[in-house]
Amino acid sequence: MTDKRDIINQVRKASLEKDHESFLSHLTNDVEYHYHMSSRPLLGKEWVHKFLIKYDSIATDVVWRIDRFAETEDSVLIEGYEEYTDMRTNERIAHPYMGVMEFEGDKICKWRDYFEMNQVKEVS
Repeated sequence: MTDKRDIINQVRKASLEKDHESFLSHLTNDVEYHYHMSSRPLLGKEWVHKFLIKYDSIATDVVWRIDRFAETEDSVLIEGYEEYTDMRTNERIAHPYMGVMEFEGDKICKWRDYFEMNQVKEVS
């Protein structure tokens, strides 16, 4: 079994490189992804892929930093920071976040991201 920290780092790398195929390869077919907890979850790889395409059309110069990592037998908690330029407004957006990922074997089957949309701060 692959180390979960390695899997998360591969997902992060694929995300930053906009390598959707690699990103999706780390998810179960029936993955449940809550990209923001007050929003409806994305169900299945196809829906996650559509989300990635949309995100790529909105966000550029993305920074995804992982500051803390905790692991149990079948899940990980990550805490970090995300920053990007919103191409619709050319504003720089930044916010801390926390993510919870549950695993089935070496694949992520559930993913929940926590951050406050109303606390997203523009940075100069």
